[in-house]
Amino acid sequence: MALVSVTPAIAAQQPLLGLNYSEEIPTGSLTAVYSVATGTDSQGAIYVLETGVNTQQNQQSYLLKLAPAGNQVVYQTALTVVPAYMAVDPAGNVYLAGDFVCSAAPCPGVVEKLGTDGATVMYTTTIAPDASVNGIAVDPDGRLYVVGWTINGDLATTPGVLQSSVSQNASQEFVVRLKSTGAVDYATYYGGSGEGYPAAVAVDASGSVFVTGFAYTVFFPTTPGAYLTVSGIPNFYGAPYLMRLSADGSSLVYSTFIDTQASTPAALALDTADNASVALNNPPHAPTVVRIHSQGAAATFSKVFPASSVEGLIVDGAGNTYAALSTSPNFPAQNSLAPCETGGTSALAELDPDGDVLQSTYIAGSQNYLAAAGLSTNSSVYVIALPDATYTPTQELAGSASGLLFLASLSPGANAVALQLACAGNAASYDNSGISGGEIVSLFGQGLGPATGTQPEMERFMGFPTQLAGVQVTFNGIPGPLLYVQDAQINAIAPWALPASGTVSICVINNGVTTNCITLPALSAHPGVFTTDGTYAIALNQDGTINSASNPAIFGSTVSIFATGLGPISPAQPDGAIAGMPLPVDVLPDQVYYFMNTFPNGALAVSPQVSYAGPAPFEVAGFSQVNFVVGRGTSIYGTSPYYLQAGGTPTVAAPIEPGSNGFLVYEIREAGN
Repeated sequence: MALVSVTPAIAAQQPLLGLNYSEEIPTGSLTAVYSVATGTDSQGAIYVLETGVNTQQNQQSYLLKLAPAGNQVVYQTALTVVPAYMAVDPAGNVYLAGDFVCSAAPCPGVVEKLGTDGATVMYTTTIAPDASVNGIAVDPDGRLYVVGWTINGDLATTPGVLQSSVSQNASQEFVVRLKSTGAVDYATYYGGSGEGYPAAVAVDASGSVFVTGFAYTVFFPTTPGAYLTVSGIPNFYGAPYLMRLSADGSSLVYSTFIDTQASTPAALALDTADNASVALNNPPHAPTVVRIHSQGAAATFSKVFPASSVEGLIVDGAGNTYAALSTSPNFPAQNSLAPCETGGTSALAELDPDGDVLQSTYIAGSQNYLAAAGLSTNSSVYVIALPDATYTPTQELAGSASGLLFLASLSPGANAVALQLACAGNAASYDNSGISGGEIVSLFGQGLGPATGTQPEMERFMGFPTQLAGVQVTFNGIPGPLLYVQDAQINAIAPWALPASGTVSICVINNGVTTNCITLPALSAHPGVFTTDGTYAIALNQDGTINSASNPAIFGSTVSIFATGLGPISPAQPDGAIAGMPLPVDVLPDQVYYFMNTFPNGALAVSPQVSYAGPAPFEVAGFSQVNFVVGRGTSIYGTSPYYLQAGGTPTVAAPIEPGSNGFLVYEIREAGN
């Protein structure tokens, strides 16, 4: 039950990315950073737009230019506006756009071009009085492409364009191209009679513009032969789209939906053949990167990442895609340069043109959020991230640094020292904030075991072995029982004798050779619920059938879920033992609860009855079963989650996400509803 995982396809070996340098970058008077954009020029200089809150608690933005090798600030400009988007042309002119913060509302959507000194304003152009700008891109000739939407339909369109007026809906998406002087070259609406919003834009060398966004209705137009039309999307609740416009703005090259789920586009990048890669985030589901053929008729690949979100996307000249990820411990790390940190670490995944993994590495010293990523002219990839407590720079940047952001530069062959053991976490939730005795744990990396996955021959009275195919896993030096071993993943069971406080050192021994070790906090309990997709629990209805969308539980009935990390059991069992009759029970009281909004007291934790909590019958003792009464019914409470807790008092929890102990079950108010 979710204890064995399929390893992602690995492409032919390429030179590994290694760390060139890592350095803190200046953030001026900012005390917190909440938005970062980045770009490069033809010389490889790196540009950073930083936006946050300053010491006076006001919004503030800085524009920063770094030399190609880092270690030198060319300029740092405190901007008089607070833009949301940035683009850089080959000469080093910078373009800023967005709903600029201004003293009088509403603030119009404007764009601004700064000269190569980062300060001289070359032009300022208002797109429309009520325009909301959602993205910009610049071509080699310095023409700027602006996408957004208008509320009142007051964009001044130009003759001969795709769509010169709004339909019955006043809210309408647009594309505007500006000449290098800031004058309008063309301006067009798009989307027909559908409603939606653009999320990102890219442009090829010919001036053909690509826009990805989200359509709210089925009326968003698609073209003949498109990869995905509305007829291919069951239960349409909105969907992401990708549109390619001709170079003169007069017609569609193609328009297609790109996902059957209501996922949100986060980034867009092109290769030299005009294939478009789009990053899609759909919490609490795993994010996806999909590549669409240049004519919009097919998807070259669709790659799902077991991560929180894609934060950035770039494509190099060879067609390799780099996805900057906010990750969880089950991220498929391959040749990682750093271990994951407690609570999650940012990561960078490199895919070949077919979508197979070339390398996937955690970013040393980063938090579980990656602000931006970019590609330099010398094939170097750089990431800008928020540092955690472990961050240590490899070079010092001239000038003051606040410690709010850092830049890491990676390139093929540079200091590419990969770790064997990259991460370890709860096998159900993949959370790595701690570990408890008896918990089933998944370990990730490479060179951890045999190339072909191996499971033990389990003996009813002997349980699971602590050595399998030449592999051992130790927890503070104590071997743990093994459920599955393979080169990239091991599933093991933490010994019951682990302490309830302090730390636990986890190591792998493969054919007598010990890997690097990972240290996690020791906890009395560390619950995680096994799910089918990271959201819905693997559950049994009261009649013993599998809970599903077509077979939901009825309000007031008992459902069984399965978990691990619920702490000690009584009577105690040997490590790896199979739970028989009479069944042991959990020592710590287990609670399943959800939150109900009440007025005026706010969220109230409601705990449905738990009739049993302990080892699942005839399963390994660390694999737990919890039986509880479903108490809501989706016709009233929708899809708000349940939470599982071992001991303690329920606290307001975050929405379901990697590392959460939240889960959903399919349920209805009554039979037939």
